[in-house]
Amino acid sequence: MMAEASYSPNGDIMRVAEEGIRGMINATAGRTVTSYVMIEAALHILAAWVASSQTKSTAAERDADVEELQGLLSSFIDYHRVAKWLPDPHRIDN
Repeated sequence: MMAEASYSPNGDIMRVAEEGIRGMINATAGRTVTSYVMIEAALHILAAWVASSQTKSTAAERDADVEELQGLLSSFIDYHRVAKWLPDPHRIDN
């Protein structure tokens, strides 16, 4: 797992992430939504992408990928808590 201080996403990753967040916010038509809605939507996007890329994977390979994603998630959350690149997340449950 990556240490918080060592993780820094490259430009392509940040562009895709920022556009993904903008797309999710735009999909709400400017309404304020709970963080749970945004988190669940993001997880569905991730799950769909992972599932589409694992069509020929074994169950053991899929389980290993999910375990790796769980480990990465906490380091990504820590990074974004420090980076604060999304100052206005349009949340109602801050």
